[in-house]
Amino acid sequence: MNLKEICLTLCREIHKLVPYDRASINFPQGKDRFVVYAEESRLSGQAVPEGFSVVEGTATGWVMHHLEPVTCRDILTDDRFALTHQRYRTVGIRSYIILPLTVERELLGVLNLGSLSPDRFGQKELDILSPVAEILSLAIKNSRLYEESRAREEMQKLLKELSQDIVVLDVDALLQKLTLKIREVLKVDVSDVRLMADGEWRSIGVSGVEPGSLQPASSRVGHGLSRAVIQSGRPITVSDVTAGSSPSDPPVMARNGFRGYVGVPLFSRNGEVIGVLRVLTYRERNFTQEEVDLLQQLAGGAAIAFENSRLFKEVTQKSLHLEALINVNRDIASLLNRAFLLPHIADCARQFLGVDGASFRLVDGDCLVRAGHAGDEELLALSPRLRLGESISGKVVEENRAIAARNVFDDPLIIAEHRRILNDAGYCSFLGVPLRLGERVIGTINLYSKREREFRPDEIQLITAFADQAAIAVENSRLFEELRKKSAELEDAFKLKTDFLNTMAHELRTPLNVVIGTQQLLVEGSYGQLDNQQVKALSRIGHYSKDLLDLINEILDLMRLEAKKVTLHCEEFSVRDITDDLELSFDLLAREKGLKLKFDIADGMPHLWGDPGRLREVLQNLLANAVKYTERGKVELHVSMEKMGNVAWTVSDTGIGIRHTDLPHIFEPFFMAEDVDRRKYPGSGLGLSIVKRLVDLLEGDIAVESEHGRGSRFTVTLPLHMKEQRDYM
Repeated sequence: MNLKEICLTLCREIHKLVPYDRASINFPQGKDRFVVYAEESRLSGQAVPEGFSVVEGTATGWVMHHLEPVTCRDILTDDRFALTHQRYRTVGIRSYIILPLTVERELLGVLNLGSLSPDRFGQKELDILSPVAEILSLAIKNSRLYEESRAREEMQKLLKELSQDIVVLDVDALLQKLTLKIREVLKVDVSDVRLMADGEWRSIGVSGVEPGSLQPASSRVGHGLSRAVIQSGRPITVSDVTAGSSPSDPPVMARNGFRGYVGVPLFSRNGEVIGVLRVLTYRERNFTQEEVDLLQQLAGGAAIAFENSRLFKEVTQKSLHLEALINVNRDIASLLNRAFLLPHIADCARQFLGVDGASFRLVDGDCLVRAGHAGDEELLALSPRLRLGESISGKVVEENRAIAARNVFDDPLIIAEHRRILNDAGYCSFLGVPLRLGERVIGTINLYSKREREFRPDEIQLITAFADQAAIAVENSRLFEELRKKSAELEDAFKLKTDFLNTMAHELRTPLNVVIGTQQLLVEGSYGQLDNQQVKALSRIGHYSKDLLDLINEILDLMRLEAKKVTLHCEEFSVRDITDDLELSFDLLAREKGLKLKFDIADGMPHLWGDPGRLREVLQNLLANAVKYTERGKVELHVSMEKMGNVAWTVSDTGIGIRHTDLPHIFEPFFMAEDVDRRKYPGSGLGLSIVKRLVDLLEGDIAVESEHGRGSRFTVTLPLHMKEQRDYM
């Protein structure tokens, strides 16, 4: 399941907790725009225009900026966020709630729910949605981390393939393969490599358009974006070349309709820029730093591949390194337990560059904490905590760059105590590489060699790529632990609640049965004759005892449903099997209240396959409510066939009805409308909650229509044949 499917699925689950007419998950696009990424809507029109939307003047923009939720009870009386309210008026939205989606204060997006009714959202809905937003944020974060990891693995795989194929492919074919893969992974329209030789351009490896269409009118190097990349030796990204004053290639860009641009330099082994790896899009696009970093890695690989076409020996060596990196990445991606993950990664790093020891340090507040190591135990004597900026490890994090020391005894950055420990253990050279998640440094990988050595640029580049993968693995491990801990806490809390309620229900039900039995014996005269006052008092005791016993039984039923311990017993049955029993059960009660009880069954009803006991339980609850809340008039049960092989069971009455504001809450446990006289209409507020869960168990739906003072109509729609007998999942 991809991220969009996950978001839409969660939106549909949210609707069960907090009903809405429109839900969307919006992602930021740059500093001043956002995009509707996933939308679940029951509106006739679009609340937000297609494509990007501006942040200024919108409620979504305010939430993104302040990282705080916003609730609007009625847009007609709320003068904030003019642009949002203008859009919502056109589609009928009256109230909404928007929550930020964040992980460690990092904005990932917002969750936006809208309703056609005013006063739909308040503190209660905010309390319900806040933990859901946390789960959704973690899902988005994990999905992005996974996509980043997958993209990086594909890139490394591509570099390996290029290195392996260089023996049989010419440079043009190699670069063609590279740009094709770039288009596939980064979802861009065009990619090519522009090589510069003697002041002239040569476009090769063109993918996405005909090669000749990207060739400028003159082959001489001009003053465009690619020239700027050559001169600066740094990547250049432009989200829209048609806007602003950024240098561009006007004739080529205008002729081909390009807007988004990224160019990264290709360096030769001696540090000279020999060309530019480009990606182009027909639509405006804000490229992320991660995407630029990946292109830089590929540009480095492309430059190496270009030169290695003349240096086969170096190609073979590079291929072996890349193959090792891919194997290591595959290994660490399969581990989530940090106790095993960090020592394993440290050992992989140690073997990868052929050093004698390796250790991890992770950022913890303003310190670096040792988190795992491989090699000699002497490394454990190094300080377990360092301040950021202290020693080489602290500098690596503070400056976000790899730092190497050929001889640890001569390097002034290393603190005296560490120099002594490393000297006693026989270590000589050191390399520290940052662990990065985007622009954030979360720690270091430190490598120690007992042989004096100069870490080459290509080795540092490879271990940097390794560190990037390791950082993702460490973050995934941290998120996994958080999810596991939260899941365990929720499971423990639910089990504690269930055990408590079950125990209390059992402890209460046993003496209650004794009380009820004794009361009946007293009323029947088993212990002697009683006067009218005594019988009346005992009858009241019996009445309330039975009410309390019914409440306990309802709680137990609800707990079994929530604990998923209810089993269906499917069999073939007829509609009459159900209605005859129900009519017999409710006929006397209806006549006592002077109500007309009518059961109407459509002609030609076939036999059904399902659980008649659970269905009878649903209808008994609905009919009991209908009779209880109806003082005059009638109560009806109508059974008919619907389209798509469904059966509709409709219970209607002419009772007191339900207020419009109460309808969204009637299936919540213990919900009772405030304006109902509980002495006249006693109840626990659990009946409809149990009905809703039983209907879900029976693979059906329940809908309600009601007008206050005029009556209610509940319709349960069930399949003619349930799919299979199964436990409640």
